[in-house]
Amino acid sequence: MSLGRLLLRAVRESSEGRRLGDREEEVRAVRERLRTADRIVVVTSNREKLEAVNEVLRSFGLPEAEMHEVPTEMADATPCPALFKALLGVQTSDADVAIARGRLGVPGSGAMTVFVDDRCRVLTAALSPPHVLHGLSVREAVRRETRRALERLGMVHGRRDVTKYHDDSSKE
Repeated sequence: MSLGRLLLRAVRESSEGRRLGDREEEVRAVRERLRTADRIVVVTSNREKLEAVNEVLRSFGLPEAEMHEVPTEMADATPCPALFKALLGVQTSDADVAIARGRLGVPGSGAMTVFVDDRCRVLTAALSPPHVLHGLSVREAVRRETRRALERLGMVHGRRDVTKYHDDSSKE
């Protein structure tokens, strides 16, 4: 079932009070959306961020991303700068997936790396505490967030075809 149909079913279940959480087929559809993306962009002008993301994407057997430079300074005036950057990325490119990293919310709230598809649907994300608390380099923080964002979908580092969770996609 397509991601759109799965979303519609989830909305109906929620509106009827029957939604009991994510289903395996929904998580599998998100993983497949990432695996089949023809073009992935990282919304940044920072080569170090791009290299960190690509290092992780390669290690998960996913296609590499390309840099998408777009002015994002106005993102800091929005409620969730990282999400704004990702949405700006898919709206100003012909990418299937945009990845962006930025501040989570207000200054001091930490950072988020978020993956958004070409229909502006959030596929996955991961958070970091404020830099003053973790003290990591930008490169290491981006690598960790990108890895966590993929792992939370059941993807396994170093293996494109295997997930941590039971996967009966052969039945579809």
